[in-house]
Amino acid sequence: MASFALAHTNLALVKYWGKEDEKLRLPSAPSLSLTLNAFYTKTKLSLSKENKFVLDGREEKGEEAQRVFSFLSSLLSLFRLPSSRFFIESQNFVPKSAGFASSASAFCALAAAFSKEMGLCLSKRELSIASRLGSGSAARSVYGGFVLWREGEGSRESFAVPIEEKPSMPLSVLFLSFGEKKKKISSSEGMKLSKSSPFFQIWREECRKACKEAEKAIKDDSFESLGEISERNACQMHALTLSCGFSYLSQLSLRALSLAKELREEGVSCYWSCDAGSNCALLCRKEDLDIVRKRAEKVFASSVTCFSAGPGNGVEAWSES
Repeated sequence: MASFALAHTNLALVKYWGKEDEKLRLPSAPSLSLTLNAFYTKTKLSLSKENKFVLDGREEKGEEAQRVFSFLSSLLSLFRLPSSRFFIESQNFVPKSAGFASSASAFCALAAAFSKEMGLCLSKRELSIASRLGSGSAARSVYGGFVLWREGEGSRESFAVPIEEKPSMPLSVLFLSFGEKKKKISSSEGMKLSKSSPFFQIWREECRKACKEAEKAIKDDSFESLGEISERNACQMHALTLSCGFSYLSQLSLRALSLAKELREEGVSCYWSCDAGSNCALLCRKEDLDIVRKRAEKVFASSVTCFSAGPGNGVEAWSES
């Protein structure tokens, strides 16, 4: 028998940036995300005589495999299960040139397939905690739509909760890929460096405030309010990195920020977001997606590749004999 799971990536509208515990991946502040329908990971897991990890049709034996089996080992320990070996086949349906990590969908799918194969019958909360041990943002991919990841004071208190799994807000996201190269400073290293900033405690408080404001915007079905909160939070995150002497932004990233402002001045609700990299996301109303896409392609010409997405579903898992 083998178990399968499918999980989607997510975009943090209020960013996860900073860890209080590296091993447990406990965040320094809460974050809020939108699960995306267009990008996902599908994983097949079964018990085996030896560990084997196949990613996108190719066997992995390096750091990727080490991280995967280390994660599964931590789950075996967490749930007090006997030592086991696994055969894993995983496919990432995430454009590699899009510039955003597939770790959220990958580790959420892996945790869900593991739970199904080992007969654990985990609750969504337990699955969120388990997924977090592989990748912090994976905690949020357990649910669809708008999701809040609570910071918590310990491992059992840091998990994601759904805000609105089937959003009524007509929201679309246009991702702008500028052919990003490998980052000189990884996200994990960037988070460590950012904790040395004199503004880090302010950043934590701003994220807590932004999450509360974003929840209200979602409940009020106010796209403009949510967009403003998201853009401000992304700018604050990148200001934090600048205060430590490094930045992920490029001239194209900053031009995209200007483009969002220009579109708003012209009456098109559009807001900028950017994770730890130079590629960006533009949030807009669903009916304005074509306008935003055409404008971005005109401004950036051959420098950009665009990908669009909307709200996606939470993780699914099943077994087949």
